[in-house]
Amino acid sequence: MKTSRICKGAVMAVSFAVILSGWSGPAIALNEECAPCHQQRVSDIAASSHKGLVCETCHEGAANHGGNMTAKTTVHFDLEVCGTCHADQYATYTYGDSYKTKYGGSPAQYSKLNDFIHYNDIIDGYGFTKEYNEERSHNVMLQDHFDVTRGKYDTCLQCKSTKLAYYWDSGKERVIENDTYVKGGHMATGITVPKGTKVSMKTARDAPYPKTHEVQVLVTLPSGVMYSSYDYPGASKNGTWTWSALYALTVNELPAASPTRLSGNGCNHCHNPHKVARDTSTGELIGWRIIRKSLIDAIGRRGLNPYESGSPKVFNGDKPLTQAEYVALCGQCHVEYVCGDSPIDHIDRDYFPWGKVFDLETIYSSVFPGYGEFSGLKYIQDWKHGTGPLSSPFAPANGVYYNTPYPINEELIKSQHPEAETYWNSRHYGNSAPCFICHMPKVTKTTGGAVFTSHWMASPLKYMTPAPVAAFAQTFGLNLDKDGIIPPCGACHGGTLPRMKTKAENIQDGIYSSALTVQQALVDSLAAIKAAKDALAQGKYVNTTLLKSAADDHRAAHVRWENLIISENSMGFHNPSEVDGELRNALSLAQSAKTKAQDALIPPRR
Repeated sequence: MKTSRICKGAVMAVSFAVILSGWSGPAIALNEECAPCHQQRVSDIAASSHKGLVCETCHEGAANHGGNMTAKTTVHFDLEVCGTCHADQYATYTYGDSYKTKYGGSPAQYSKLNDFIHYNDIIDGYGFTKEYNEERSHNVMLQDHFDVTRGKYDTCLQCKSTKLAYYWDSGKERVIENDTYVKGGHMATGITVPKGTKVSMKTARDAPYPKTHEVQVLVTLPSGVMYSSYDYPGASKNGTWTWSALYALTVNELPAASPTRLSGNGCNHCHNPHKVARDTSTGELIGWRIIRKSLIDAIGRRGLNPYESGSPKVFNGDKPLTQAEYVALCGQCHVEYVCGDSPIDHIDRDYFPWGKVFDLETIYSSVFPGYGEFSGLKYIQDWKHGTGPLSSPFAPANGVYYNTPYPINEELIKSQHPEAETYWNSRHYGNSAPCFICHMPKVTKTTGGAVFTSHWMASPLKYMTPAPVAAFAQTFGLNLDKDGIIPPCGACHGGTLPRMKTKAENIQDGIYSSALTVQQALVDSLAAIKAAKDALAQGKYVNTTLLKSAADDHRAAHVRWENLIISENSMGFHNPSEVDGELRNALSLAQSAKTKAQDALIPPRR
């Protein structure tokens, strides 16, 4: 159990460290004890805003470690260690609400099927047909992931756990400190991950196809029994055990009441505690970092923004961030990436294409080639439409049985949440508006007038809606403006702020209307392709060249709609012009797929 909670500045750090760590010397002395082996880290701390803090503040056991190299030292990944000093940021990050905007930000168990009634037709056979609820706030993202019934994969936990993202690819074997019972979601019976279980985790980016970017998690129980996510000699391949061990590693050293048990994320996911400071020339906060290894890999391959000429291929958090770096910071999680077990070759991969929707087919087909039935695209990772155990009827949460009538047996792409890529080169991006301007506005305390950055990472529409923002402001004693809101748009747009909310919602309404039109077109193309394939199976005449082209067009239409509407969480607002244009392309492609599939049934004239 963690005991150190010291973050009160140099003087209090000295006195509290004596009490809590048992160290008898001054604060600097303890850091000097660490310096022979960790000189750079100690130097960084001395030059940062955290100067004066002893290493024990964030590294429990540091006081004993210097005299005994075998003594355990741990890293604090919980929010509380930062919250002792940064109380307002901590409190607003852990704040929860159940207010739903028109197109996002939801209470628990709000299904996307409510807004897109044909979604299960379109994604038949993929796990999200079992459950696809709207995302809630950061403060409960680990809990939401724990609760889903559609299955859980090792890759996902890198966003839901700062500890795992930090240690991923480190080469360090981690030990689980306490027996941890894991039950929930699809794990009906539950298992106990025993104390002393060892866990190693990495992504094998040097593996050849078909195992390119294979996730490699190895779990070794105290008994010597091994479970793995990949083919490891002497181990049983078992995703339930590997995921459960990673989850246990995330939560079992956290204080019992820690909100980090619900969020999984600590402040040090984005802030480098050794280097956090204010830039001396600009006053901007520095000391940022990216710890998601697959993003670091993607930036090294394609640059911070591949759609900007000469984009740098390294993230430098030791200086004021560029616009591309700010977006990449959030892009550790708000990004399209490969995750989960492939239903085609049963390999769990971790890969960032780091590209816009219209390039995904090319990128994925080159990295993960597959074996399409009719399609010219060769892609193996996500799923084949209408195949597998999830294509049979099931009883979702509402108790209504569902079964799609249009399975087409074609490999399709399932996107995750490409907010970063969608935002690239948008109008707001071009005007240097980083994500936090809209989603984490500056707020002012009613008493004392202190100004700080809100860490309630919510839709800006919540800040501009009287009911949710009034509850938020009352909870923390914050000022509202004359319109009774906290307007993120005010940083750039000035007056007439209620109109900005109306304008944003009008943009979303227009995108939603277009998305519904594309939804129907996708269902129509599925029906036409299915009819043509049924005819072929019955020995009737079918022009297979046209059928192949129809399947290709459907895939291209599907990925645009899925990526920009279903998976992206702004209903087009992050880049309205691009989303509108790609929806038009999706509609044209879906209509083309329908026409080609129908024409494929017409015998040639003699």
